[in-house]
Amino acid sequence: MPVLHPQHPVLVAAPDVQARGTDLRGALIVGVDLGEVDLVWEQVDATDAVFARCPMSDATERMLRDAGATILHRLEGIEFEPFRTTLYSYAELSAGYVEGRPETALDARIGAVSTRMGPADVLARGIHDVCIEAALMRFLDEAGAPVVGIMGSHITPRGDSDYREVATLARRFTRDGFIVATGGGPGLMEAANLGAWLAPADDGALDEAFEILSTVPSYEPDPGAYVDRAIEVRQRWPQGATSLGVPTWIYVDEPFNQFATHIAKYFQNSIRENGLLAIAHAGIVYTPGGSGTLQELFTDAAQNEYTLYDVRSPMILMGAEYRSGRLTDATAALQKLAERGGWGRLVRVVDDADGAFESIRELLPSEVMPPRPALRRR
Repeated sequence: MPVLHPQHPVLVAAPDVQARGTDLRGALIVGVDLGEVDLVWEQVDATDAVFARCPMSDATERMLRDAGATILHRLEGIEFEPFRTTLYSYAELSAGYVEGRPETALDARIGAVSTRMGPADVLARGIHDVCIEAALMRFLDEAGAPVVGIMGSHITPRGDSDYREVATLARRFTRDGFIVATGGGPGLMEAANLGAWLAPADDGALDEAFEILSTVPSYEPDPGAYVDRAIEVRQRWPQGATSLGVPTWIYVDEPFNQFATHIAKYFQNSIRENGLLAIAHAGIVYTPGGSGTLQELFTDAAQNEYTLYDVRSPMILMGAEYRSGRLTDATAALQKLAERGGWGRLVRVVDDADGAFESIRELLPSEVMPPRPALRRR
């Protein structure tokens, strides 16, 4: 991560293009009306530049093509906007939602067409994910805060003790200045974004939210009621703190959770998984989960093993299952790999949220600002 190399800027506003002057080599320009840019286009070096959904005159388009640029116009018959300049918000993905009917929201409508295999559909999904990647990098640059990931099961019920502990941990991280990032789905992912959302509220708000949410503990068998209880919590405490969700339309049967303020939703799960782990330079807390969590665990281990993203980040395994339960084999394999690679001190097994928080604080790398790294192996 990122899909785009750092030397290829992504420009989404006329002043950004203007500031580059005549050097637009390798740039991706998205959604900018070139009529609002005061440049002499005959003098612009647009070698390998891409202009996506940028209104321009026919004459300007000819000049840019002659200068080596690629021009991408709006794709017809596509139900979503591939040429995005921002991350999604809750309001955008929930647009059109009818109470009790999750299938009416924009999120579900996009999911319903996410497996179409026509050439325009495949192209649009690829463009969309590149633009989401670029928007995510801009968000992290502008936020300027260390990112800590919290991973865990998508099926943990809202009333479960793990759900409560993860929410409490995320609230503590957020109050301490971190941005909490999750996979953006239900279960323990929702718990983490919920805790971050309620960080500005008094401590009792989280207990009240648990009472509301636990009346519908799981997404099945009543998806509508599940979503509506989350909306009730949002309406009760409308001013939530910033957190990030990184879900995917691969899991069309799952809702995006309602508590992430910024949502980087992808079509390609492989890009989403790798990127979510890569941005969490402050470290990742692994709570109990299934095969998806284990996949994340060892993908993260590979990133650390090869120092793919400039720093090696802490990996904190929280809960008894990692120490003496069904996940002990995974713990042993991870510890062996880390010790062999010289980064064993970054792997810790802790019992609870206090241990996870203190471990992240203690092991926090010095280079934790949002990265624009080059991919490489050492």
